[in-house]
Amino acid sequence: MHRDNPYLIKKPDFARLASRFPDFAQYVNISEDGAAYIDFQDASALRSLTRCLLRDDWDLEVNFREDRLCPTLANRLDYLLHILDLEPHLPSSSSSRLLRVLDIGTGASAIYPILLLRLRPNAIITATELDETSYNHSLSVLAQNDIPSTSINILQAPSSDPILFPILNEEDQWDITICNPPFFGSEEEIKQGQEGKEHSAHSAPTASMNELITPGGEVAFVGKMIKESMKIGDRCRWYTSLIGKYSSLSPLVELLKVNKIDNYLLKNIRQSKTTRWILGWSHCSNRLPDNLARPEDVISNTSFSRLLPHPNTFHHKPQPSIPLEELKEKILQVLQGIQLDHSSVSHQADCQEADDKLMYIQPMINTWSRSARRAVLRQQDQATTTPASLINANETSDTPLFKARISFIPPLTAKDHSSISLDWMEGRDRTMVEGLWKFLLSKAELIGKKKVVDSGYGGRLGSGVWERGRGRAGKSWSKGRAAGREKHGEEEEEGLNEGRRYGQRRRLG
Repeated sequence: MHRDNPYLIKKPDFARLASRFPDFAQYVNISEDGAAYIDFQDASALRSLTRCLLRDDWDLEVNFREDRLCPTLANRLDYLLHILDLEPHLPSSSSSRLLRVLDIGTGASAIYPILLLRLRPNAIITATELDETSYNHSLSVLAQNDIPSTSINILQAPSSDPILFPILNEEDQWDITICNPPFFGSEEEIKQGQEGKEHSAHSAPTASMNELITPGGEVAFVGKMIKESMKIGDRCRWYTSLIGKYSSLSPLVELLKVNKIDNYLLKNIRQSKTTRWILGWSHCSNRLPDNLARPEDVISNTSFSRLLPHPNTFHHKPQPSIPLEELKEKILQVLQGIQLDHSSVSHQADCQEADDKLMYIQPMINTWSRSARRAVLRQQDQATTTPASLINANETSDTPLFKARISFIPPLTAKDHSSISLDWMEGRDRTMVEGLWKFLLSKAELIGKKKVVDSGYGGRLGSGVWERGRGRAGKSWSKGRAAGREKHGEEEEEGLNEGRRYGQRRRLG
């Protein structure tokens, strides 16, 4: 559960709710040890509980229809809180205006918009609903809570296609879309899913068929949104959806990759016996920290780990350890050597609090690749005959290639080592960022350079020690097999012959 979810710690107090809301008391039972409980397999009890929680915790009045879904609040809040974590990482142009969100298929209770409005009172929220019964009931929820259309505007979808019609029909900027789509493609698929479960559902089903089923299931539904987003582009910052079935993740991630969308997030939400996933994607160049784009705990070499986006954070802990200030000085020297000096390295970013352990880089041209360094040498040769302004005229740009933050991390304990990390914050070319990271580590001699080691006994036994910037050294034959044999050939051959003679004597004896 999300760290900010109030239900992470605060569990429903059934006895207190029964004393405060008499209409809920009829569903509360007392166990032999005196604990109050309700029957979660009773749909009426679930509707009454959710209504009481909305009143008690959120000051919202919602009457739930018996023929429509009764949402689980903790689950809905988890999705919203994960989405709101993206807010500080939206493009800078979004920070000067109100958060604008689109909810696809809001349902009869409009649960996502009304909870989001409590979390972000100034947000501008638009919701869509295809089903007429659910649409009309959602309007009554807004009216019952005196929520104006300027805060939440619910639109009835004219058809099932296009899905993102409010954005497609406008030229305005949007920040985030949210969606809890129907998971299944048919009633048969629902039945197969229930038969495949080891345990029965924790709570009674309350959703109608039109809330559970869509042609092609959630893969087709979310797939449509991905294709429609290609037309909209970065006019919407992030497109997101809940995913209900693990089997849907692989085809959807593959669809993102086919459309060359590498800026995406994949998180899992687990509550009770139920696991859901959040899939999001963006056509913007802003990159998310790994703790927002990927689960915090990932088991490597699993089918799920292979679906995750590549990390945007690169981390290295030099071995053996070096002092933090020396580590920082090494990196500064390398940056200055490739013309990423203090004019493009800042210890502050966007007026954030200064921190001498952070540096922000915004390279305008690639000066670290092998081809770029060769070009510098050619320019130096031409410098005597060609003005520098003409040489560099076509190589600079007003837009940085990417933005990144370099962090120098002190040891946490006496036995720990200083380390360095690079966070990719903005840009589209991952290979360029990875290239700079590898260049920094190599040029600052923070990683070993492996020398050619004699493949004889010295190589196999690992003689010598690994030195930063030099590799394994300590024996003269580490210069290479050919050189080693040239210098030590006679001694080594004599040793081998003596071994053979000793073996022969043993066998003859």
